[in-house]
Amino acid sequence: MSGEELETYSPQQLQHSVQQTCVFYRVNPRHKMAIVKALQGCGKVVAMTGDGTNDAIALKVADIGIAMGESGTDVCKEAGDMILTDDNFSTILAAVEEGKCIYYNIRNFVRFQLSTSIAALTLIAVSTLLGLPNPLNAMQILWINIIMDGPPAQSLGVELVDRDVMTRPPRRALDPMITLSLLWKVVLAALIIVSGTLWVFWREMQDNLITPRDTTMTFTCFVLFDMFNALSCRSEDKSVFSIGFLSNHMFLYAVGASLVGQLLVVYFPPLQAVFQTEALFLSDLVFLLGLTCTVWLVDEVRKLIARTAARAKISREPFHHVIV
Repeated sequence: MSGEELETYSPQQLQHSVQQTCVFYRVNPRHKMAIVKALQGCGKVVAMTGDGTNDAIALKVADIGIAMGESGTDVCKEAGDMILTDDNFSTILAAVEEGKCIYYNIRNFVRFQLSTSIAALTLIAVSTLLGLPNPLNAMQILWINIIMDGPPAQSLGVELVDRDVMTRPPRRALDPMITLSLLWKVVLAALIIVSGTLWVFWREMQDNLITPRDTTMTFTCFVLFDMFNALSCRSEDKSVFSIGFLSNHMFLYAVGASLVGQLLVVYFPPLQAVFQTEALFLSDLVFLLGLTCTVWLVDEVRKLIARTAARAKISREPFHHVIV
């Protein structure tokens, strides 16, 4: 479509035509701005590349203005949101891929933090409402907070780039980080953690006496739930078997250090005195591992259902490339 032909279109007509046109020629800065606004009016997230002064207006109007670093003018660089230093378009794809990966890693981190925090608060609140003794003492709650905010949580932020992340449609800058979908995953994980931990506490309290063993079983149960929850939070929609158990080395080191710390708290006498714990039998640990892995298994089933549903419909809009 030529610039002269574009002049004859109303904004509504241009919105319809711009989705069926790939090349615009002999266009001036006003035409470029009109094309960007038409695409935005269609609900598209528009990226605009430019190197000349006449591209500055469109670069400013676009959602993402990309100025050429080597051949671009100073005005162009000033108007753009980012500067492509090597003028290589493939670098844009790499930057988008890395940016999307960081965003989804942050979502995974937030999901883990929220589910663990809600589970800990709910556990104490429900115990109080039911008239049960506090299942965790102050030092144990502090230890859980250290794990929750410490290495396992931080390691989720350095998860490797998911190569399929580029197949996901772009999101709007004003879209919230915490969505209903994320909250549903958080509530599901928290519900499983609270239910399992309270059941262990009730099971150990059958003699109606609170002993160090009772709180140790409850404490260790919650910590192991946390570790399996962190494992499930490594990806929002991919199975751990798909991304690989050993692909994130920082996650392995973080979880390994947390588990070693938990064993020291349970079995090392000086720490037993501080945390008021008691040594558990091997059968107890096997039982707790079998119970706490349910939060991971349930999430694996959820991911499988979500992937199956996604394959049954068209999950994204086609990429629309406009040349002006």
